[in-house]
Amino acid sequence: MTEQQPEVKIKFIKKKGGHGAAHGGAWKVAYADLVTAMMSFFLLMWLLNSASSNTKAGIAGMFQDANFFNTEKGKQILENHGKGILPGGRGMAPIDGGEQGGGQPEKETGALEEEQKKMEATAAAIEQAFNSDQLLQAFKDQITMDFTDEGLRIQIEDKATQVLFDSGSAKIKPHTLAILREIAKELGKLPNHLVLGGHTDSQQYASGAAYTNWELSADRANAARRAMEASGLRPNQVKKVTGYADTRVLEGVSPDDPRQRRISIIVQSSATEAAEAERQKVKPPRGEGKARPKAEKG
Repeated sequence: MTEQQPEVKIKFIKKKGGHGAAHGGAWKVAYADLVTAMMSFFLLMWLLNSASSNTKAGIAGMFQDANFFNTEKGKQILENHGKGILPGGRGMAPIDGGEQGGGQPEKETGALEEEQKKMEATAAAIEQAFNSDQLLQAFKDQITMDFTDEGLRIQIEDKATQVLFDSGSAKIKPHTLAILREIAKELGKLPNHLVLGGHTDSQQYASGAAYTNWELSADRANAARRAMEASGLRPNQVKKVTGYADTRVLEGVSPDDPRQRRISIIVQSSATEAAEAERQKVKPPRGEGKARPKAEKG
């Protein structure tokens, strides 16, 4: 019996031709790295050749000691030769606002601190005026002053027995005029702008009435503005007058409490004004400002 031979399978492998198949495009990456390195080396040599001996000494000292520029020799190099290699460059000189470059410049920080001190002095002067005047002493518990993110806030609140305006009206009481006059006298000394707001309690007018708490709060704020402008505020010192009705209640106070009826005065800080000015910068709609194509004459 003949022994059956195992079947032999022959597998044909086709090799893709082409010289690039052996290594792909790796040589391009390597070549690009080489060109980048050579260009960096060229720029380094050019800068070093353009640098003075003092600049080179500073660079060498920095490589030898990380705190080199804190030494006497390093400080002297920074002072005399810290303008940089290229014309107009800052070089090794520290930037404004500290070595790390973070935070606000020292001059700006100092100006903000000075402004805060002036506002604090104004608040103290107003408090002193209410303590020393016999007439105003009876109303000092209706005046609150504090600092918010916007600046100095002064609030004149109603009291059940001593209201600021006639009921449901924007007619100012005589003692309210005295209060506003004393406050305006001190605020007029500041360069800051003011924002006045009128507030009411939650009690509404009769249903269907054309005159609401919105109109009342706005009219009272405007009445306060007129009284203060006639009593010491600078022209155009009031920047904005707003009626808030009962939308901004005092925290921890019932919405229908008489204290909700008040006039608020915000002495805006320069930082707040700068932030508002930045927010009001509106970019023109796309296409606006571009010259329109001229219509062809038919």
